Amino acid sequence: MLRALSDELAAAVAAIQPSLLQHRGRRGTSTLFAIDEHHAVGSAHGLRRLGEVSAGGHAVDAHVVGRAQGLDLALVRVDASLPPTRWATLPQVGHLVLPVAAGPRATLGLIAAVGGEWHSPHGAAVDAWIEVDGTLPPGFSGGPLLAADGGVIGMNTRRLVRGGTTLPASTVAAAVEALLARGSVDPGFLGIGAARATLTDEQSAVAGQAAALLVVAVEPGSPAEGVLTVGDIVLSVAEQAVEGVASFRAVLDAHAPDTEVALAVLQGDTVVHRCATLGTRPSRCC
Repeated sequence: MLRALSDELAAAVAAIQPSLLQHRGRRGTSTLFAIDEHHAVGSAHGLRRLGEVSAGGHAVDAHVVGRAQGLDLALVRVDASLPPTRWATLPQVGHLVLPVAAGPRATLGLIAAVGGEWHSPHGAAVDAWIEVDGTLPPGFSGGPLLAADGGVIGMNTRRLVRGGTTLPASTVAAAVEALLARGSVDPGFLGIGAARATLTDEQSAVAGQAAALLVVAVEPGSPAEGVLTVGDIVLSVAEQAVEGVASFRAVLDAHAPDTEVALAVLQGDTVVHRCATLGTRPSRCC
């Protein structure tokens, strides 16, 4: 049984190699994998400056379509015909998995935890938390995480979480769709520190909601400067109610930088309306 399992895992690694590309740049090597005949994804930090991209040991022409810095993901168009990888469903705790890289290189892992949505250090939403036991080796960023049957669970990255993590297939697919459409998926940035505020009965009657967002800090030079002040109670952003930090982040995730958004702010017993143009979100700020 052990020999049969070993053969199955080795076959999965061999089968995906034609879909992998290797990038050699100033910062070392990284891996990309094909999502269709002419596009591949890899780690944005590894592809900050595009160096030599090779498929099957042969250099190919390539250019970056766009980068989702908050996800550490880059989409690359390749002047070659590539066999696309096959997506897999979310794994279960205890499943054996294979982080792989061009070479071929592979390491064995075990799914240690699977959880719900989370946000990267840059505020980008990730559909599910996938924790693999062990540390992702250098050169594996941008490569796929394989299920035992050879399906791709998602893209590995060493940049978002210490030791590495995996972006699930659904997050990768959504990012690719957005990058093809507009070249960026970075969330909008307003530049406030905020906390959930439970409204009084009187405030709720005016606002039409039970909770809102209390502004506790405004970053100098941010889009919020001159628009919001500490103590403001924000009811909605872009005509979507915000009843806490999570819903506020969700609104920003859905709006790109340079988008003008309407803000509804509660002042005493009056709702006032303001506008702000979102910027590019720096690390660990909303």
